[in-house]
Amino acid sequence: MPSAKTPHKALASPVSDPRFWKPHSGVWYALAILAFLAALAANVLIPANIPGLLPGKDFSSDYPVDPTNYRILLGAMALFLALLWPLAHFLPRLRQRLFHKAQFIFAGALALAVWDILTSKLFILKPPYFPGPVNIIAYIPTNWENLLTHIAASSQLFIAGMVLGTLAGIVTGILIGWYKQWFYWLFPILKFTGVIPATAWMPIVTVALKPAPVAMTFLLVIASWFVISFMMCQGMQSTPRALYEVSETLGASRSFLLFHVAIPNALPSIFTGISTATSMSFLTLVAAEMMGATAGLGYFINYSKAFNKYYQVYAAIIIMFLVFSILLALIDLIRNRALRWQKGLVQQ
Repeated sequence: MPSAKTPHKALASPVSDPRFWKPHSGVWYALAILAFLAALAANVLIPANIPGLLPGKDFSSDYPVDPTNYRILLGAMALFLALLWPLAHFLPRLRQRLFHKAQFIFAGALALAVWDILTSKLFILKPPYFPGPVNIIAYIPTNWENLLTHIAASSQLFIAGMVLGTLAGIVTGILIGWYKQWFYWLFPILKFTGVIPATAWMPIVTVALKPAPVAMTFLLVIASWFVISFMMCQGMQSTPRALYEVSETLGASRSFLLFHVAIPNALPSIFTGISTATSMSFLTLVAAEMMGATAGLGYFINYSKAFNKYYQVYAAIIIMFLVFSILLALIDLIRNRALRWQKGLVQQ
């Protein structure tokens, strides 16, 4: 008969760290460093040639071709990873993160090398439509003031639209999730608005609302309002009935149930809605700026496309990726702080 201390076979030992589950070996990390060095060697050793392509005809005369910035970036990445390696031996958490991401970093370095060879070296992918990393990274540092202007213009519109849309969404979600009369009148309107893309309102909004920034802010509000309202409502309505009954037994008032039971239960849904609304609003912002703005990343992409300066288009796309990643990271940080009471309650 097995001992009482022997664990049942069905109870498998939990994963020590479900987030960083990749094998904690330094081999892939070393390969990632070598991959950046290999990409640097490929750029230096493989000769660049532009067969049959003429500046000013096949691509703009100011097409950036200086590989210095790209080579500095590759060398800096390899050096940065190499300097982190000894530090990781003293910081176990950092070591877990680095080794977990090592395979992805390795693949990213190889992708850069292949991209560079296919564009700037072999010209299988030819300018102006397919610039290489050399062209993009040569352009960004020399035009950062112009890029910052467009980033600032987009950020102002995005922040205004998201803040107003989030506030409107939370208020609407509370009303339809808590009061039957508000649900009866507002929820059909919410469903109607939700199935229509925010950009579909653009021809109407640009005529009805002046100036253009007001119209674009309204589109961002529409894009974020539906998602946040719907998730707020669903989160409140999913509150277990037992929580209400226990609170009422202890003498809780109606307002206490709303602010201390229903809304806290809806917080995870609210943050899910905000993350989704951020993505939808970002898409709406770029589309709106392409139509009627005089500044912003969407306007910059449209302007660059008109002059066949696709290296500027790719630069704007990379900047959008970085800005959007920072926004999502900030939302995750706020969510983790607001929902820290959930730690230990949710099974991984």
